[in-house]
Amino acid sequence: MFKKTLLALALTSVAGFANAAVTSATPNVVSLEGAVGQATIAVPTYTVTLAAEYAAGDTFTITLSGAEFDTTSAPSIAAMGFTSAPTVGLLSKTASTATFRVTAVPSGETFSGNTFVLTGAVLKTTSVTDAAGDIKLSYAAKTSTGLDLDNVGTATSTVVTTKSQLSSSPTTKLDAVIDVENERKQFTVGNNTITTDILVVTPVVATAGTNDAVYTGATHVIKGDFSWMESDGDAGIDAAELAAAFSATGGTLATPTINTAGDAITVAATGAVAPMTATFTVLGKANAKAPILPTQMFTIDTTIKYNTAAGTASTKTIPSASAGAWTLNGFDENIVFMPFDAQYAQSINVSNTGSVAGAITVDITAGGKTYTKTLTATATPKATTNISAEVKAFATESGVTGNAHVKVVVNSPAADIDVSGVYYHRADADRVKTK
Repeated sequence: MFKKTLLALALTSVAGFANAAVTSATPNVVSLEGAVGQATIAVPTYTVTLAAEYAAGDTFTITLSGAEFDTTSAPSIAAMGFTSAPTVGLLSKTASTATFRVTAVPSGETFSGNTFVLTGAVLKTTSVTDAAGDIKLSYAAKTSTGLDLDNVGTATSTVVTTKSQLSSSPTTKLDAVIDVENERKQFTVGNNTITTDILVVTPVVATAGTNDAVYTGATHVIKGDFSWMESDGDAGIDAAELAAAFSATGGTLATPTINTAGDAITVAATGAVAPMTATFTVLGKANAKAPILPTQMFTIDTTIKYNTAAGTASTKTIPSASAGAWTLNGFDENIVFMPFDAQYAQSINVSNTGSVAGAITVDITAGGKTYTKTLTATATPKATTNISAEVKAFATESGVTGNAHVKVVVNSPAADIDVSGVYYHRADADRVKTK
């Protein structure tokens, strides 16, 4: 008796593996942007190829993962391939399941090799647009007495894949190197040119397949320090100064604008999707009006405009991204606080551990103005150079009193240079190291 029981269990196990339904579907690729506002998202044809025999009272459940069925969903089963189709009815449904029951089986009808096809199922739109990954349906059947039927575990197929259509990124970044040997008024040889640097921002509209978004334009905001564009001596950067220092091409573009603070340039594009190429042009040392160029980091903010598949005008904000940087072919250090008045004395030293002597330039910023001078002293190799007296004299010469910001620029390899800054309160000899 014991041997017969083991044999029966073994045969049941083999039959279970042999009788396994197979599911299939061709997934709909749904646009995350374009689908917004749709009433529902359709479930494509989901086919279950049967591999066992069913009887009246047997049930099967189709389970949804990654999204929810819409409340209007009316899932039903079409029995395909049968000589006389069995009767299958919806037993129950939830936001994630639809359970069916076989209620009648024509005499002599065979199930194995024929198919059940799910129809009438639709998804809740917000659950699709919030989806993180593929949306799937799985199939599992049971006999009327609750035993597993026609499946080992579950059979699963992807029915919807979500795809973000709209993106944008800087495909060529600003990368100019400001030339110390040319008074920081132009770039080194080897950049785009000694007076120009180029940024390319490329919007992308990928094809999704279902509920596609339609691109209508983009707004690019380039952020940085554009104070160097001011050339006529009055406050702010006017349209003529902006046009001389900045141009943009690619697609249909509105005239670029700059904000009052001089730290954000806006370029608006309409029409067909196209890369935007921005060219920055500095005056260069040969122009007497050329300002000192600031080392800095740039960022790009892009907002893409589009219509949803339902025709609603919408926008997508692309996360802020690096648009590159302007660096220096030497060393620069900021002493963020240094007081210049009768109560204080200053000590500023430049240490050079390398073998290359470097010219030293200082910028003193106070009261909203910056004063620049190349010092007589140089960064002597293998030595520390005290520039306190020259910096103090230059501050006095420039009319700087009170608190100031000091930038020290050295035309030597950056790895070899260090700057220290200390100020002393004369009355109590208290000293504060600021760098």
